[in-house]
Amino acid sequence: MKTYFKNGIVKDVPYFIDKTDEFQIQELENKTLNSFIYPGNSINYTLDEELCRLYDTLRDMVFEDTEKYYQELKILPIWVHEAGQNSDCDISVDMFNELVSDSDIPNLYKHLYLIDCQFLVGTIQNLLCAMEDAFIRYYKSIAISEKEEKYEALTDPNGTIFVLSQSSTRASSMIEMYFTKAYSILDIICKICYEIQFKREDFSAYKKTNCADILWGARKKLAINGTSNTLFEKCDFISTIESLRNELVHNGTWELNPKKFIRFENGLVQERFMLFPDMTQGHLSTAKNRKHFFASGIKVNNILPHIHSEFKRRLLKTIEIMNK
Repeated sequence: MKTYFKNGIVKDVPYFIDKTDEFQIQELENKTLNSFIYPGNSINYTLDEELCRLYDTLRDMVFEDTEKYYQELKILPIWVHEAGQNSDCDISVDMFNELVSDSDIPNLYKHLYLIDCQFLVGTIQNLLCAMEDAFIRYYKSIAISEKEEKYEALTDPNGTIFVLSQSSTRASSMIEMYFTKAYSILDIICKICYEIQFKREDFSAYKKTNCADILWGARKKLAINGTSNTLFEKCDFISTIESLRNELVHNGTWELNPKKFIRFENGLVQERFMLFPDMTQGHLSTAKNRKHFFASGIKVNNILPHIHSEFKRRLLKTIEIMNK
């Protein structure tokens, strides 16, 4: 099976690697399965279970009688769930508003509100999938050979070169996607916490959620803000996510010319990697207009597994608290 190692090398390995002290991604392929495994990825299943519990937490917040809720749920028309949410429902906004105003469905406004809140949970699940995909595709992109045989005649067979290529751009795009999706989760988790803390009591009409205009910057209003080991802890780790996302969104790129570094030993490729920008206490090291310094020599290949596992660990702890 294809195995992508942390050093940017891909090999065919005929067995499962069970050493958890060495990071690698193994691709599993057969007629019914096409997925990836790596050390620590079992947290994905725990996260999904806890997110499913969050659907129930929101349900219980809105409906005191669970049995009655499911009785009403059985007879809800499909537009209540799908209109304005999914592309396979072709109901227009005008038709939706008309259906809402003309309907005599019991507790319609409660159901609409709950579905809107649960939509946020589904969004987190989608964002996690996108993060997972970007994480894996980074290592797949960085491992692509760049016709490296033409560099074998280097004057120094133990040198390091950099390459500007399509795979370099693709790897950079995966990193950029990763951090923007991670920050989106911060926004959405903040919205759900806000909705839980400031519980709605009035269901006399279909209204905007309380958190409609709430983003990550409003987290200071939340009781969970500052809690250790969660996404709401004030720490360099979360500041790094914020800093990188803001730079990518507002200034558009990981670096001016995304590049892959290739290290040779005795004329053979031993490593392919990209560099992580210099950070100072969770913020990009900055000199006036310059924010893309790479003097520390930190490799994305080495730091990304820790970021990925730490983010999911903190997200899990956050959701566990929300479910309590």
